[in-house]
Amino acid sequence: MALWFLPLQSYRLFNPDEGRYAEIPREMVASGDWVTPRLNALKYFEKPPLQYWATALAYDVFGEHEWTARLWVALSGFLGVLLTAWIGTRLYGAMAGALAAMVQAGSLLYLGLARISTLDMGLTATLELALIGLLLLARPGTAGAGGRLGALLLALGVALAFLSKGLVGILIPSAVAAIYLVLRRDWGLLWRARPWWSLAALLLLAGPWVYLIEQRNPGFAQFFFVHEQFTRFLTRVHMRYQPDWFFIPVLLLGFMPWTPLLPAIVRRSWRNVRAGDGATLLLAIWIVFTFAFFSLSQSKLIPYILPLFPALSLLAGQCLASLERPLLRRTLAISGATWLLLGAVALWLALSSGSVVRLEIPPGPAVPLIVAGLLLAGLLTCAAAWLAVRRGPLIATGLAALGVTAMLVILLPAAGQLPRQRELDDLVAAAATQLHPGTAFYCVDDYEQSIPFYLRRTCTLVGYRGELDFGLNQEPARGLPDLDSFASRWRTETDALAVIRPSSYALLQRMGLPMRVIYTAPSLVAVVRQ
Repeated sequence: MALWFLPLQSYRLFNPDEGRYAEIPREMVASGDWVTPRLNALKYFEKPPLQYWATALAYDVFGEHEWTARLWVALSGFLGVLLTAWIGTRLYGAMAGALAAMVQAGSLLYLGLARISTLDMGLTATLELALIGLLLLARPGTAGAGGRLGALLLALGVALAFLSKGLVGILIPSAVAAIYLVLRRDWGLLWRARPWWSLAALLLLAGPWVYLIEQRNPGFAQFFFVHEQFTRFLTRVHMRYQPDWFFIPVLLLGFMPWTPLLPAIVRRSWRNVRAGDGATLLLAIWIVFTFAFFSLSQSKLIPYILPLFPALSLLAGQCLASLERPLLRRTLAISGATWLLLGAVALWLALSSGSVVRLEIPPGPAVPLIVAGLLLAGLLTCAAAWLAVRRGPLIATGLAALGVTAMLVILLPAAGQLPRQRELDDLVAAAATQLHPGTAFYCVDDYEQSIPFYLRRTCTLVGYRGELDFGLNQEPARGLPDLDSFASRWRTETDALAVIRPSSYALLQRMGLPMRVIYTAPSLVAVVRQ
């Protein structure tokens, strides 16, 4: 547990997601308005508020830190592992449940996103509640207390998943249940699932927020439900298009070190489905539908397929519990060799003349830490392979999962030494000494998400819209359209600070603006009114 939570404070926020999801709840706490999310003081309706609320509550109790900004995702990820252990034990036995939990906790993508603040881990944990509800309802002879528990978990999971990321929290469980119902011809599932409970949970848990935010912000519903839910999926409006096969390498790398086990998982699951195992069929439908749904989307980001990992881990746990030990050894040996190979490549790049310069990695601890993390994971996974035959799957699986954990404990702080992160840290340190309560603060032609969080100040945007376009349309006075309007405003200021894109700084210099540089880097320049 210590390795799960203690590293959360060991590295700075990554842009853009961590900066965004740390700043929105900070502004909730500062303003006292927990209904209307704001980013940089502008209305921000792209996502529901569950993670904002949880993080704002953590700020209220523990203060505003990197670890409190990440606490919700870490807790969500840990809850998901516990849920997997519990339902895996009920479905397949104690050994399979423990192995499934280790697989989930040790998967590279799952573990990484339990340490980086995005909305996908909260969605995954809440969807897992719905998945468990469906698994309980699909068991033969489900009735009485077991049926009520399944329906309750399904309803709670759907409502909380909607509050985590929107309509996808309703769509995935509904579509999976419908496909399962048709394939198994289990028409009684519709009655056992008590869909009116899910509707009631949505109305009670999510309905008040939807009603209040629409009342205070007319037009919210159209933007949130139509633009963000349907337009995002069907079009390339957010410029996040990737090919349909995009998530194949994401899954193969993200499921490491268990990726070599996938053929065995598929074979075992297919045999169980053919033998009439409804739980395995439901898990397979969940995995395939989730993967296909996000692959067909016109907006793709790496974390999107995270909700399939609990189901895949359950099938992996079931497989590992009965897997021949020599096959387990070969699986872990392949993974260990992969980590060692990646570590060797990183070491070769570090030692090769000019490679580090070409990769724009400055001298410092980043490269040695990256190499050390990969090699440590490789050594621990190879040790797990060696122990697989001698000590069995529990010890081997746990050691391989520990290898990934140790690697990320090293790699994530190392990422903070990369150029972009170091530039932002130095800029924040320089700007903090110049900001006073009355200082005007501008972000010119760029918006770095983490800067307002660290400076505890929002900025007036100049010539930048991006994802804040909706908020600027709602409150245009909170931004300036171009450099000319900024120059006019700047000349009237007596105490002001601006963070500027270097190309824009050169233009402002030619305009003769009274500026004094307090920090400069290849990506950003910070100036104060002279």
